[in-house]
Amino acid sequence: MNPIASLADPVASRGRVALFFSVRYATPVLVLLALAASGESADLRVIGTVLVGQMILALAGHAVSVVRPRSTGLMIWVGMMTDVAAIATMMAAAGGPRGPLPFILIIQALGAGILLSSRAGLRFVVLSTVAVLLIDLTAAPASQQGGRLPTGLITIATLWIVGGAGALFSTMNERDLRSRHAELSTIRRIALDIEDSLTIEEIFSDLCAGVVEGFRFDGAAILLVEGQSLRCVAAQGLTGARDMRIELRGRVERALTSPAPTVTATPDARADATLVPLVGPRGYIAIPLSHDGLLIVTRSGRKGRPGVVRSNEIDALEGLSHHARLAIANARLHAHVRAMAITDPLTGLANHGEMQRRLSAEVGRLTRYSSLKGKGHRLSLVLLDIDEFKALNDRFGHLAGDAVLKGVAAAIRSAVRSFDVAARYGGEEFAVILPETGSEGAMTVAERIRSAVAAYPYAPRDGEHPVRVTVSAGVATADQSRTTPDELIEAADAALYESKASGRDRVTLAGPGTVAVGEIVRMDATRRRQGSAASRARGGSRPARARSSRPKRRTPRA
Repeated sequence: MNPIASLADPVASRGRVALFFSVRYATPVLVLLALAASGESADLRVIGTVLVGQMILALAGHAVSVVRPRSTGLMIWVGMMTDVAAIATMMAAAGGPRGPLPFILIIQALGAGILLSSRAGLRFVVLSTVAVLLIDLTAAPASQQGGRLPTGLITIATLWIVGGAGALFSTMNERDLRSRHAELSTIRRIALDIEDSLTIEEIFSDLCAGVVEGFRFDGAAILLVEGQSLRCVAAQGLTGARDMRIELRGRVERALTSPAPTVTATPDARADATLVPLVGPRGYIAIPLSHDGLLIVTRSGRKGRPGVVRSNEIDALEGLSHHARLAIANARLHAHVRAMAITDPLTGLANHGEMQRRLSAEVGRLTRYSSLKGKGHRLSLVLLDIDEFKALNDRFGHLAGDAVLKGVAAAIRSAVRSFDVAARYGGEEFAVILPETGSEGAMTVAERIRSAVAAYPYAPRDGEHPVRVTVSAGVATADQSRTTPDELIEAADAALYESKASGRDRVTLAGPGTVAVGEIVRMDATRRRQGSAASRARGGSRPARARSSRPKRRTPRA
C-alpha cells in the first residue's frame, strides 16, 4: 500500500517526499558525526561500505520516483526497508544498541511519520523495533552485565515514544487535510452547480440541496425579504417550508445586516421564536446572501441533544455564500438582459419579435393538438391601433404621444389574463394573443380593452381639458383558412382596417369573407377613382349656352 496515499493532494506531497529523501541523504554525515563525537571503536570498513550502498540505493529510488511518479510509494517502501537494514548493520558494527547510532533510527521514524504519513511512520517504527531486537538478542550476554535493563529495550521505548508522537501528529494532520479537502470539494461542486444555473429559482434550489447533502445538515432554506416579512423561496429537508412567511424581527433581522454568519444556539432560538415555525425549536446558522436574502441551515443532535457545528463548517458556508452572491448577481443580470431582449422599453409589453415567437408557438401547439384529434383548442389574435395618433403627436408633441402609448398599454394589461400575450406590434399598434379563446371570447376581450382606453382621462398638460383617446380593433380566430401566423395576422389586420374605415373606435371580427388589407386598399382606390370620374361626368353634363346659326358679321378693316 502507498505510504503517502493518505495525503490529501499528491501534488502538494511532492515537497514532503523530497524533504524525506533529503533526510536520507544526511545519514552519512550524521553517522560520521556520531562516531567522531562518541570516540568508540567501530568497524569503519563495514560502515563505509554500508553507507555507500545506502546512498546508491537512495539516489536510484529518488531518480525512479522522479521519472515515474506513480512508483513513488513503492520506492519509499523499499527505501525504508533498506534504510533499516543499513542502519541496523552499522549499529552492529558500532557497538549495538549501546552505541552512538540508534538515534538515527529515531530520526528516520520521526521523519517518515511527519513528512510522509502516519502509516509510513508506524511501519518504520515496527521495522526498526524488529531490527533492534535482533541486534539486542545477538548481543544479550554483553548487554545484561550487572543485571541492568537491556539497552535494546530502552532504545525501542524511545523509538516508540518519539516515532509514535510523530505518527500521532501526522494522523491529526491527515484528518484535517481530508476534512479540508472534502469541504473544498463540496464547495466546488455546489459552486459549479449554482454557477451553471441561470435562474434564481435553480440557484436557490441547488444551494439548499448542496448544503444539506454536502455538509450533512438536517435542513436548509432560503429567505427573501418581501415588504415587512421574509418568504421562504427554497427549502431542503424542511417539510412545508416553501412559501412560508416569517416575521422580519429579532435575530433574523440583525442577521441580514451582519457581514458574517450569525450562529444562534437552541436556547436563544427558542427565546427569539422567529424561526420556530420554519426550523422548529432548535438552533440555526443564518448566512447573508445579499442585502435581501438569508441562507438558514440547521442540524439536530442525537438523543435530543443540540447539534454541533464546527468552526471550519461555518467558514466553509461563509466561503460558499460568496459564490452564491456572484451566481445570484449573474442570474439577475441574465434575467434583466433577457427581459430587455423581449420587452418593449416604453410600454413594458412584449416587443414585436417576442410576439411573433409566441404566436408561432401557439399556432404550432394548436396544430399539434389538431393532429392528435384534440377538441376544444382554439386561438385568437387581436390587433389594435390608436385612432388619430399622428394628429395627437402633431398637436401635443411626442412626449404626450409616449404617455398615451403607456396608458393604452396599461389598459391592455389590465384587461387580459395572466397567460395571454400582450405586445406592442409597432408604432401605435398593439397585439394580444389569446390562447384557448374563440371568436366570442376574443370579441369580449377586445371590447373590454376598447372601453378601458375610451374611459382613460388623458390630459396632455396641466390645466387643459382631458383628451379622449380611442382605439380600433380587429379580431381573428384560427380556423381551416388560417393555419399559419401570417394568415392569422393578415385576417386580424383586415378586420382592423374595416374598423378604421367604418368610423373608428370599434371592434370588428374577421369572418370567412373578410378581404385582405391590400385588396381593400385597391378597392378603395378604385372607388375613389370612380367617384372622381362620376363627378367630372356630372360637371360636363350641364346645358351649354345657346348659339345662333346666323353667321357673325365681320367688321371690315380700315
